[in-house]
Amino acid sequence: MPDGLKEAFTLPQDMSSYDIDFTAVREADANFKKRKVIWSGQDVLPIGITDTKQAKWIISKVNLLRVWPKGFYNLVKKVRTVIKDFTKLSIFNAFLTTCVLVNTIGMAMNAYDIKEQTEADLEYMNLIFTWIFIVEMSLKLLAVGPKKYSNEVMNLLDGGVVTLSIVEMAMSALGGGSGAGSLQAFRTIRVFRTFRVLRVTRLLRGLQSMTLIIKVIGKSIMDFLLITLLMFVFIFIYTLLGRQIFQGGYDFGPGEELPRANYDSFSVAFVTVF
Repeated sequence: MPDGLKEAFTLPQDMSSYDIDFTAVREADANFKKRKVIWSGQDVLPIGITDTKQAKWIISKVNLLRVWPKGFYNLVKKVRTVIKDFTKLSIFNAFLTTCVLVNTIGMAMNAYDIKEQTEADLEYMNLIFTWIFIVEMSLKLLAVGPKKYSNEVMNLLDGGVVTLSIVEMAMSALGGGSGAGSLQAFRTIRVFRTFRVLRVTRLLRGLQSMTLIIKVIGKSIMDFLLITLLMFVFIFIYTLLGRQIFQGGYDFGPGEELPRANYDSFSVAFVTVF
């Protein structure tokens, strides 16, 4: 062993009496758990940085650096990064929230026996918002890919509503003509139009507290089912008890009708107790 190491570790100069079992050392080193090394960026510097502000400045600059792939995928990756940053802008999200609000007001303006011109204007406005939501979904799919897009529950809900809107548009374009087939297509389109109401759920993105409440309700749904089952058991018991006590006990004379709430039949008694 070099004399410098002996002096550094305060070891005796004569180490002939020390018998080192290198086999045991190798076994201990092989069985030693690997430690995750954290590189601070200062290990390569001749002198460590003691200034906290300077260290934070260096870390902020290093975090801006990205490793890009080579070839054609380099361009694809850069384009997807730009699209991803664009979809995360607060202006972009505020614009979509405004579109949802205006679209909701437009759906509320639709009523029975309105003017044909007003109905046509509302349909045209809904078509514009549908294309806006289609573009938004397409941008997010291009930015993060289908796998990461489907990992978020709200994205699945938005994508489902947009898909139903696309089906509605396709059926409206192909549902022209006359006869029974055209009538059936019109009825189907009206069914799909009812799903437009689900666009209001997009407002939940901006309400963090509401999102938290929905998650809590989703985790507690089994408890709600058990409570509902227990409630129906009590209603069933008191329905049988009411029939035993009050069945056939109404006597209003000839020509009088039984009240709607009575215990002469199980179904009416169940609704009465409920």
